[in-house]
Amino acid sequence: MGTLKIGCGSAVITPGLGAHLAGYFNERRATAVHDDLFARALVFDDGTTRAALLACDVICLPEEEVARVREAIETRTGLSGSSVMVSATHTHTGPQTRAFQLPEDAEPTREWLKTFPERAAGAVVEALEKMEEVQVYHGTAFEDRIAFNRRYRMKDGTVRTNPGYQNPDIVGPAGPIDPEVGVLAYTRADGTRKALLVHYTCHLDNVSGTEISADYPGYLAARLRERLEDQPFVFYAQGACGDINHCDFRSPYPRKGHEHSRWMGETLAGDVCEALRDLKPLEGTPVKIASKMVPLPVREGVEPLATEAEVQAIRVGDVGFVSIPAEYFVEHQLDIKARSPFQRTFVCELANGWVGYVPTRKAFEENMRHVSWERMTGFDHMGYEVRSALSRGFAPGVGEALADGAVELLQSLR
Repeated sequence: MGTLKIGCGSAVITPGLGAHLAGYFNERRATAVHDDLFARALVFDDGTTRAALLACDVICLPEEEVARVREAIETRTGLSGSSVMVSATHTHTGPQTRAFQLPEDAEPTREWLKTFPERAAGAVVEALEKMEEVQVYHGTAFEDRIAFNRRYRMKDGTVRTNPGYQNPDIVGPAGPIDPEVGVLAYTRADGTRKALLVHYTCHLDNVSGTEISADYPGYLAARLRERLEDQPFVFYAQGACGDINHCDFRSPYPRKGHEHSRWMGETLAGDVCEALRDLKPLEGTPVKIASKMVPLPVREGVEPLATEAEVQAIRVGDVGFVSIPAEYFVEHQLDIKARSPFQRTFVCELANGWVGYVPTRKAFEENMRHVSWERMTGFDHMGYEVRSALSRGFAPGVGEALADGAVELLQSLR
């Protein structure tokens, strides 16, 4: 058994007021900062190989932005960009990162985009300055009160996304959730915790409005620092939440705003504390990295957004991290975890790129006959995620192709 060192660091990436906010069809510009946005980094070193996770409080990161961030990291630290998994938490109250979606009068956002790679790289710089030897422990809690599959079977046989609160035609959810709260604790020799990695699966669209906010992961990190005496660094990793959000449409009570976001973060903090009471040791080395470009099934006769996408796997002992550059349906995550050779596997959504929504083959079949294949200008309840994927040129099987590629990489690192 080798020795594992980790470092952790963060950098503020909050844009200025007036920046365009991403996540909805209507134009929104930031009018206030409710709480800062961060890039957070974990760096792993087994004495031979270094790898890093970098999570940014933004909606997504297109391939070109990931390349700029990796280049900035490599220039400033010498750490190869290909050794870094760059992901987004998917907050809907952060800046627009897709430059092609910006209007002409978006100078504050364009200026932020110019500075973003250097600012995000600062988190990795700080992490490398604070490397310490640690032992790894893992724990699990289960949380099914705050996340719901947002696709519902209706009495008319259709499957609708976000069908409305207490809609009398709802039969039930069309798919599962992943209730697992995965926790990794990186502990110093004196028993204090240097860092916690928390993995959960739910959209970050509680808040809406025009105030900049990291949404519930921000509350999660703050609450854990309040509750835990050693005040560890908290790294939130977003799971495959393409069809998962915070709304229970069978309930009469709409869930939204900072109050609900705070409740979600504090609920998850309680779950993490529960998991910390029953931690088990985990092998921390070796550190290994693999990646590949996965061909994507596309529709004939159209120009797709992408014909291939990067999938990356990072092994840290008996933990496998795998990147998916999409808003990925949770069923794929459950499949990858079931087929992974590692004791703990964490699927990191919206990592190393962005190709939009990637549903399951079953979801395509359920919605294709009911939706247009044209790009949306508003929310299509009849099959929002499937219509989005079709409009970008993807065909049924795209999600399964990414899952197979992810599993192959994980198996190659065992």
